[in-house]
Amino acid sequence: MKRDVWWIYEGITNGAAVTLFSAMVVVTTLGVFFRYVLNNALPWAEEADRYLFIWLSFVGASITMRRKGHIAVDLLLRYVSPAWHHRLTLLAQGCVLVFLCVVFWASLPVIELTSETRATATDIPMSWVYIAAPVGCVLIAIETLRLAARTWAEMRQGGAA
Repeated sequence: MKRDVWWIYEGITNGAAVTLFSAMVVVTTLGVFFRYVLNNALPWAEEADRYLFIWLSFVGASITMRRKGHIAVDLLLRYVSPAWHHRLTLLAQGCVLVFLCVVFWASLPVIELTSETRATATDIPMSWVYIAAPVGCVLIAIETLRLAARTWAEMRQGGAA
C-alpha cells in the first residue's frame, strides 16, 4: 500500500515535469515557426515559455532531490565515521527543510499581492506563476523528508551511507 502511494506520487510529479517540458517545446517551436517562417511573431510565446520554465524548475527540483542529484559539498562526509555521516546528513536535510519553510512563508504574501495583477501577453493572473514557489517547496520538502527517513533508518540499522 505505502509503495503504491509513492509510486502514484512519483508518477504524478514525473508526469507534470514531462507535461511542462513538452508544453515548453511546443510553445518554443510555435514561437520560432511563427516568427521566422511566417514572419508573424506570437506575442504570448516568450511569456508562456518563461512561466512554464518557472514551474518546470520547481517540479524538476523535487525530482532532482528524490534522486539526490543536487550539487553538494561532501568533502567533510568523506572523512567521518558512518555514524557522523548520518548525523551530518540529517543536519543538512534539516537545514534544507528550514530553508524551504522560509521560502514557503515568504512567497505567500507575494501570491496575495499579485492575485489581481495579470500577465501582459497571456493575461493569466500572476499569482498562478508565483504559486510555483510554495508548490515547489512542498514537493521538495516531501522528497527531503523521504530522504531523511531513509537516512534515519540507515542510522538506526548502523549501516553505511
